[in-house]
Amino acid sequence: MVVVEISPIDYRYGRMEVKSIFTQENRLKMMLLVEHAVLEARSELELLPRKVPDDLKRLIASSASMLEEINREESITRHDVMAIINVVNRHSKGLGEYLHSGMTSNDVNDTATALQLKAFLSLYVKSLNRLLLSISKIVKDHALSVMMGRTHGQHASPVTLGLKMSVYLAEMNRHAERLLQAYPRILVGKIRGPVGTGAGLGARALEIEDQSLNILGLSVEENSTQLIGRDRYIEFLSLLVNISATIERLATEIRNLQRPEIAEIGEGFDRKSQVGSSSMPSKMNPITSENICSLARLIRGFLTPQIEGSILWHERDLTNSALERFTIPYTCILSDYIAVKLSEVLENLWIDKKRMLQNILSDPMSMSESVVFALTSKGVPRSEAHELVRKASMHSRSPDDFPRNIIEFAGNKITDRELAYALDPKNFIGASKVICSRTLKRNARMMRDLDKMGEVLVS
Repeated sequence: MVVVEISPIDYRYGRMEVKSIFTQENRLKMMLLVEHAVLEARSELELLPRKVPDDLKRLIASSASMLEEINREESITRHDVMAIINVVNRHSKGLGEYLHSGMTSNDVNDTATALQLKAFLSLYVKSLNRLLLSISKIVKDHALSVMMGRTHGQHASPVTLGLKMSVYLAEMNRHAERLLQAYPRILVGKIRGPVGTGAGLGARALEIEDQSLNILGLSVEENSTQLIGRDRYIEFLSLLVNISATIERLATEIRNLQRPEIAEIGEGFDRKSQVGSSSMPSKMNPITSENICSLARLIRGFLTPQIEGSILWHERDLTNSALERFTIPYTCILSDYIAVKLSEVLENLWIDKKRMLQNILSDPMSMSESVVFALTSKGVPRSEAHELVRKASMHSRSPDDFPRNIIEFAGNKITDRELAYALDPKNFIGASKVICSRTLKRNARMMRDLDKMGEVLVS
């Protein structure tokens, strides 16, 4: 059979270990593991012979070899789960009486999705921890590295690179906390039949469900129709979208600060072989950060159809099914990919501390808040100090004009020495170091918690 690759996911974006979770072969395996868990649970409850789940377990080991046959069967039945059941029954002697008994398709489909998300999250928490580590290293190393603050795209009071990065780190820590709180709500299965009553499983239906999901390491859906509540998927994708927005925001900042007129930080560039432009050989473009921004926008786009897919008729219809074959795998694969890519950018980031200081010293008016602070510290009313510095700024046509105008407008309200101190950006970074230190302590706790979550997911 000829394999046709259309989606860039197939050949360009995403890590193989993450993409492999969402392959057709692995999906089949997860679905059969759900069926096996139900047989195992019923066997443990002495509701069927011990050898029945063992028979299916042997088939699961070679399930990939049945995939082509299952696809042919689905072209006839036009039902994915029934095609699997039919083919498995053909390959076994004793399963037909028991396989899928009392269950419905979405017992298998939704619970298999939960298994895939469990496998995904076990990898994703590692990607997040790598990103947290790469940001935290910059926060730690550059807590006192002074640079220009910018608001509205204009020069503002000084910050430090560590403080700037601590904002992103704190945001990522909140995302980590959200993930730690949310994953038990996300990794949920159900074995309760076509309308959620469990009637087809008999008097011990809830015991069967509890035991089945315990075997799979999943929580139990408290109330279901035929489906697991799609609010869970919306929460999950919303969380990934939120994280991707922070990642895009940081990538955008890197792109801006790499602009030649700023040139304070930027992506590493392989000068030996990397090509920046097919027409302009000198170019060293921030292509990875741009790539991250582009994919983050695509990730956001998958949330809307997922929300739409939650609005179903009665106990279920099929309007969620096709879209979720895109929204869930693509969001997971690309979310992990951009987290890893941003880590690579940060790990190879060039940082020009000298240029950062030059940029802020080139515009003394960026220290206007500091001068106001110096004047008020000497007893000048705040409104008067603000107006004095505003007038000095408005009359300045060059960087050298501003200090002279302050002295002229201020009269004897500030000395040359006091003004020089106020114009030194290193003297106006406030509690930057303390803030960085506080954020780093919280980050260390969050990274430990993510590690523990990863251990739980693979246990």
